[in-house]
Amino acid sequence: MKKLTEKIQLFVLKKAELLLFLLFGLIYFAMAIFGRGNYWNSFEPTNLIAIILCFPIVFVINSYLFIPIFAKNNRWILYFVLVIVLFLCIEWARILANSAEQFLGKQNITIAFVLTFAMSWLFITTRDWFLNLRLIEKLKAENLITEIAFLKAQVDPHFMFNTLNAVYALALEEESPKTADSIIKLSTLMRYNLHDSNAEFISIEKEIDYIEKYIALQTLRLNKNNHLDVDIKVDADVTPDIKIAPLLLITFIENAFKYGVSPSKETAITIRIHVAIHLIELEVSNTVIINTDERNLKGIGLQNVKKRLNLLYPKLHTLVSKQSGEKYFTQLVIKFQK
Repeated sequence: MKKLTEKIQLFVLKKAELLLFLLFGLIYFAMAIFGRGNYWNSFEPTNLIAIILCFPIVFVINSYLFIPIFAKNNRWILYFVLVIVLFLCIEWARILANSAEQFLGKQNITIAFVLTFAMSWLFITTRDWFLNLRLIEKLKAENLITEIAFLKAQVDPHFMFNTLNAVYALALEEESPKTADSIIKLSTLMRYNLHDSNAEFISIEKEIDYIEKYIALQTLRLNKNNHLDVDIKVDADVTPDIKIAPLLLITFIENAFKYGVSPSKETAITIRIHVAIHLIELEVSNTVIINTDERNLKGIGLQNVKKRLNLLYPKLHTLVSKQSGEKYFTQLVIKFQK
């Protein structure tokens, strides 16, 4: 029984838009057929067909054209202008009819128009709600698969930390402070990945500290051919209560070091991070030295980050990634919710 219920829920989520469209269509035609009362009886068949077809077209235009293109992009002035134009077109058709009384009265056509737009907005809102549910379920499934794979692959964390502590002690005995410092940084990064990254949001301070330690470790593999320019700025009014989803920024920085460093070629990596009280901005550029297969892998990583951004920061982020010649550039801006 439980499996049957889950199958029904999955079917509804997958076919949500079609089912909702059919439901609203049935409601409309039920109103058209059974709501004859005061004025529908007086229509000529031709005008009745025109009315029945007219408002579904208005419904579709608003649902699939006006709302997605204008309303959802905050172009409200243009949206309302187009709505008024559409209303005037219908009014013009009413006036051109053989008899104004045969094509709905002015008051009735206004009510029908408003009801059609209200139903259209209700349809889109309900559809988006179902789509968001489906996206959340999909992400949960993907996260579960990723977590299982990670648990299978990871080394026992306590064993790893104990081993790092032993190597750290040995490095101090051998009077190699640089090695000891690197081990401490690596231990901090691992602890962050295993513990802090499980939180939904963490403080900006922790995320920046993680990034700085990661960059410091990566500089160990650079030589005179590899140029690195890092500028991290945190405004004075940024407080500890400002939080961000963990491991979003690091993906782009990791890619820069992974695909933009060569021991035998001249390469350059530039990393800019600016944290303000209302947003965080990341800019990363690097020399491109990767082959086609590796680029495809990089694209997969970028798609995963996009999914997280769309889920966690809908309409609160902008992401631009592009390649120009031998340079790859990424800019990410995340606005903090007030």
